[in-house]
Amino acid sequence: MAKTLNIRKAPLKVLHQRQIVLLRNWRELLSAGRQHDADSLLPDLLLSINAIASGLRTTG
Repeated sequence: MAKTLNIRKAPLKVLHQRQIVLLRNWRELLSAGRQHDADSLLPDLLLSINAIASGLRTTG
């Protein structure tokens, strides 16, 4: 498992960084009362969750 994760380390890092940006933007929009704009980020957020889970070969 460790060897497999080590091979995927660089691509997973990119996915994690993208997810952090998406979460930060989503939270900022919610704080600003821009619910509709925040909701428009949800598909990308869910996709990032699925991509990371796939990269880790786990569902969570």
